[in-house]
Amino acid sequence: DTFDVMSSTLAVLTDANAIFAGFMLAVWIRFDAGWVPLKHEILPPRDLYWYGSGIATLLFLFLFRSLGLFVRPQLGGFGDKIPRIVRASGSGILLAIALAFVIRTDPPFSRVVAGISFFTSTILVLLERWLLFRLEIHVARRRETVNRVVVIGTDDDAARIKQLLEHEPRLRSRVTAFLTASGETPDPSIPRELI
Repeated sequence: DTFDVMSSTLAVLTDANAIFAGFMLAVWIRFDAGWVPLKHEILPPRDLYWYGSGIATLLFLFLFRSLGLFVRPQLGGFGDKIPRIVRASGSGILLAIALAFVIRTDPPFSRVVAGISFFTSTILVLLERWLLFRLEIHVARRRETVNRVVVIGTDDDAARIKQLLEHEPRLRSRVTAFLTASGETPDPSIPRELI
């Protein structure tokens, strides 16, 4: 479905921007804001952190992909996604720190920036993901139904399946028929014309 592909692509792009912005915000907090005291008078070159943030963003996107955070349609509530996002951010920071120690630079990458970037990147990604989650629901409600579903059975479970499918706009599904099993009494909430 093109809507799911566009939603997934938008998630990749917005995640990349949020992660990169989180790293650069951490650099600003560490070196420019004056909130963290500097031990040296000479500031490290910004190019080092631009390139490092770009590589860390790619690592994060790979981890997000491996944890299925770009799969659409998203099912469930936003709260269900928070632990996976935090886990992916934590793993991404650990990989970025390991990579920073493997790649020796002069001056070395700031460990304080790495610690701050966990919080800044995670907060920006959570905020961006929540906005994207709400946007996907909003757009899905206005899109046409593309999946027609036939439910096997007419008991109360079948009626609940119909209700769940119709109340989840991201699935864009509509129950078109119910197939009855022999001797089964239809649930009163199922319309007769669909049986």
